[in-house]
Amino acid sequence: MSRAAVACVLIAGVLQTLAGTPAWSQQPARPRSLPGAVVKVLSGDTLHVFVNGEVERVRYIGVSSPEPGGGAPETGEPLGREALRFNHGLTYAKNVRLELDVEERDPEGRLLAYVWLGDVMANAEMIGQGLGQVVTGTPNVRHQETLLRRQEQARAAKMGIWKVAGLATPPSGGTPAPAAAPKTTQARPGVEPKGRASCPLTHPIKADFHTYSSERCIYYVPSSPAYLESRSERCYATEAEARQDGCRRSRR
Repeated sequence: MSRAAVACVLIAGVLQTLAGTPAWSQQPARPRSLPGAVVKVLSGDTLHVFVNGEVERVRYIGVSSPEPGGGAPETGEPLGREALRFNHGLTYAKNVRLELDVEERDPEGRLLAYVWLGDVMANAEMIGQGLGQVVTGTPNVRHQETLLRRQEQARAAKMGIWKVAGLATPPSGGTPAPAAAPKTTQARPGVEPKGRASCPLTHPIKADFHTYSSERCIYYVPSSPAYLESRSERCYATEAEARQDGCRRSRR
């Protein structure tokens, strides 16, 4: 057989192989943006969205809003109901676009998304109104700079949660603003937790006093990988407060 004939046979074989390639290998990558409609607003950072023929529980990426609580006002956090009302007016019964990031779901199975109403990102609006705090951490950081910028604007204007004494601190390495004197003087920094593993939004840093060393306690910031599973026996607004109370930062 001549070389030309051999070449023709090889080309024919390649074409036959390509023609038999499974269809799934030729499918485009999963879209990173999903259209939906908001059917219920649960809090300042969580929605129910009708998407792909079913209702998904959607959590705003990079935002932690005060909890609105149940029927009794005292069960929620300060500004929790205001955050819920604002988010309801912003998103309820609206068509939205859910922009996904690297990690699509949280441990509770909620869909993680940047929620867009046209050119307006609901995540950034909640932060900009002072009705939520930026949660830093990987891998969902596509719009983190925008969220941090809106947070600094809200902090500077002392909006929402930033009205609370002791929270309007410089963004990095600055000295915390002096807190207003409470009615009852409390020498020890921090506040009591709401539960074994739950701190209020105003004091998000957790401290665990059950250590396996001679150290007084170890504290965990929200961006720490061990934050969600860590015990909370005292809650602090800033790392400076935690250190003042004799705690060191967790190494994990």
